[in-house]
Amino acid sequence: MKIEYIPHFWDRFNRRKKESPIPLTLELIEDTVINPDFILSDPNFDHREWRIKKINGRCLRVIVELPSQDDRLIVITVMFDRNLKRRGLCE
Repeated sequence: MKIEYIPHFWDRFNRRKKESPIPLTLELIEDTVINPDFILSDPNFDHREWRIKKINGRCLRVIVELPSQDDRLIVITVMFDRNLKRRGLCE
């Protein structure tokens, strides 16, 4: 499956890479997309998923747009999700 990154992702990735206590790399993002610890449906968009990776008690959330006809995932954004941590999903 091909992974495509939109400009918004690159903006957020570069910002969060500077601020993150955990080193963010493109390899980590791709691993989260391909091998997430769990997947949640996006509550606002039917055609998007949250791919979640647990890292040192934190939840790295990568939002992807699901493939329609071609075989590519579009990565929308990346963040550490404090709400999932508060709900106990990242321990």
